Amino acid sequence: MKLGNYKRLQVRQPDLAVQDAEVEKVLQDRQRENAVVRNIDDRPADWGDQAVIDFVLRCEGKAVPNGKRHNYPLLLGSHTFIKGFEEAIIGHVPGDIFEIATTFPLNYRIDNLSGRVGIYKVRLNALRIPEYQAIDDEFARDFSEHDTLSDWKAEIRTNLEERRRVSAEEKMNRELLDQIIANSKIPIDRRLKNDVFDSLYEDFLFDLEDQGISPEVYCKRSGLTEKQVREQLMDETLRVIQSESVLHAIIEKENLTVSDDEIKDTVTAMAEEEGEDYETFTEMIGEEEMDCIIDQLGLEKAMQFVVDQAVFI
Repeated sequence: MKLGNYKRLQVRQPDLAVQDAEVEKVLQDRQRENAVVRNIDDRPADWGDQAVIDFVLRCEGKAVPNGKRHNYPLLLGSHTFIKGFEEAIIGHVPGDIFEIATTFPLNYRIDNLSGRVGIYKVRLNALRIPEYQAIDDEFARDFSEHDTLSDWKAEIRTNLEERRRVSAEEKMNRELLDQIIANSKIPIDRRLKNDVFDSLYEDFLFDLEDQGISPEVYCKRSGLTEKQVREQLMDETLRVIQSESVLHAIIEKENLTVSDDEIKDTVTAMAEEEGEDYETFTEMIGEEEMDCIIDQLGLEKAMQFVVDQAVFI
């Protein structure tokens, strides 16, 4: 292969700051989750009510996959649904059956609905009014492991910062690798491509099994055909091969090595997660898996080398 430039690549500086409003949103979500609700039977639906609805979504006369719900609790004013949906429920009373027509935006998150006109058939089953507990120290004691709201907020902020850091790091690494791959010439071995694809497809099926979802149900919910799922996995297969190829080339060119201490620290941490000591764990995983761990450490070191060389803008 021909390795492209991997030094002084430009990448946008990630914003890792967590705003106070984000911390408050987490608390408000917990407040809503633990609200006590009482039924409303003396007036129509209004903002702030929880509407319990059945609905079926159709586009061009055909039912939309995963477009049906029964006894769905919708907080009016939460903007959970597409614009115009919650507004159309205002003024209705339990027992009403009605339709809501809406046009999905061109950049809608579900591709097969983008730009299309949908008709929701809705039944309002019940109206409820949530009663919220005040967000204070007592709330913290009731729904967290902390005695004060201040301590709980600090933990929430730390968790949000860590999630943002991991997400930003993954995005940055992907952008840097995209630049290297675009400037490299990487031959793809057919046998390797098939092996990686089979591994990714097997992982995909295991994930579905863990969620109790069949491939057929997944396709219905996602709006994808089996062919499209396989095409997406093949794109990811090529991406994996290209990424590892350039990183292995960087390891060789820069003479990067993984020290015995780095290997032992990593394996020790893995052993502790499994509740085993170092010696027992290394015997359990075997030589082949140990080689995979060492290889992964090498890839991570090469990626960090690229990041250290990058120019942040």
